Amino acid sequence: MLTGTSLPAIKTEVPGPRSVALVDELARSECPAITARRARRAAETGVGQDPIVWKRAKGANVEDVDGNVYVDFTGAFAVAGIGHTHPRVVEAAQRQSQELIHAMGDVYPSEAKIRFTRKLAEVAPAELTHAILGLSGASAIEAALKTAAVHTGRPGVLAFWGGYHGLSYGALSVTAYRDNFRRPFMAQLNPWVTHVPYPDTYRPPFGLAPGTSPEQVSQTTLAHLRALLSGPATGAETIGAILIEPLQGRGGEIEPPPGFLAGLRALCDEFGLLLIFDEIYTGFGRTGTMFACEHEGVIPDILCVGKALGGGFPLSAAIGRQEVMDSWGNSAGESVHTSTFLGNPLGCAMAEAVLDVLVEEDWPARVARRGVEIRGRLQELARRWPERIGLVRGRGLMLGLELITDAETRAPDGALGLALVGICRDQGYLLLPSGQHGHVLALSPPFGVTDEQWEGLFEVLTRAFEECCGAP
Repeated sequence: MLTGTSLPAIKTEVPGPRSVALVDELARSECPAITARRARRAAETGVGQDPIVWKRAKGANVEDVDGNVYVDFTGAFAVAGIGHTHPRVVEAAQRQSQELIHAMGDVYPSEAKIRFTRKLAEVAPAELTHAILGLSGASAIEAALKTAAVHTGRPGVLAFWGGYHGLSYGALSVTAYRDNFRRPFMAQLNPWVTHVPYPDTYRPPFGLAPGTSPEQVSQTTLAHLRALLSGPATGAETIGAILIEPLQGRGGEIEPPPGFLAGLRALCDEFGLLLIFDEIYTGFGRTGTMFACEHEGVIPDILCVGKALGGGFPLSAAIGRQEVMDSWGNSAGESVHTSTFLGNPLGCAMAEAVLDVLVEEDWPARVARRGVEIRGRLQELARRWPERIGLVRGRGLMLGLELITDAETRAPDGALGLALVGICRDQGYLLLPSGQHGHVLALSPPFGVTDEQWEGLFEVLTRAFEECCGAP
């Protein structure tokens, strides 16, 4: 029986024969860019890798179609913050599915949508009161970008290297994660986007030397932005918004230096720009506060959220200040931004349950406490392998190990990341690599992972480092 708190139970090779057969079947009908992972892994590492096919999940456990049980330290891309198939979310979904599954977006909204948007406004930072709902993180980003263009009258956006905001056209234009995501579509992307370095203190931008103080990294980056925005010949006159992840997720669990977000807020206020935070990954307790922006007390003009919000249902939102969202004006006839599934009642009911659980069970504070403990355990690993682990990244339960080939050059080691992920998966612990080179071993687990499950991970992870890097 899948309990959600179990240790792994691996009965077959990973992936097992049924998983392999089902992926073969899927490959006959799904686009190979999505399914053909074995070919991609073989090209990158010389080792093919089939996906495991999930059958059911509960709490922190996942069971595949071959009967293997895993502990999920990915949170299914950070979606399962309060755990897979949380009983209150399941109950909300069952109750709503018996009443109303689909309504008519902005034309005839459901009661579930109205309850949810009220709850979302209560949970969001106080200044952010009005939302546009979507079905993916990318759609929330696009709603925010549209709002910025309407509000400022300027189409330009300033975004950051390593930022991952989604792959639909509007979101892809501001994404700067990997060039192969963008290259085939460049002619169709918004040309009014300027990308600048993210202030990574481990790999300082603008020619700053390794070891440069966080304060200097922040000041240098902000000075560059000020010069860009104020210069008469920089091409920045079209910029109406700055978009940033307050803690980069897929880019590698990278935190900006203290004070940097406040500096962005000041620049936006000075130059009349909207500040947009992409908290699709970091929102709803993941970093130890309800939203990552709360760590510095910096409130954006628009906050984009998704992932954990729907408890597994695809749901997102761009939540903004009233004076910003009022820029859309009142609808005259058909709404100029809507969709068939806007505010789907099933998703809204599930999301309302998620928000109730987060608040009532005080998960952000609990994540903060657990995050301090787990960060300490990761730092123990870094002390044992200082030539291969350059840094422990992140905050709360959004953590990562920066993997390097050696401490002097700090060269990223994506091959080590893939090897560690593979070894841990074979032992029943699911992890993912992040970072532009796949060189950050990422942890974004369900919040309720037990002490025993954490201990099991660190035992396997220690053996994996010994196998790949030798005894310390």
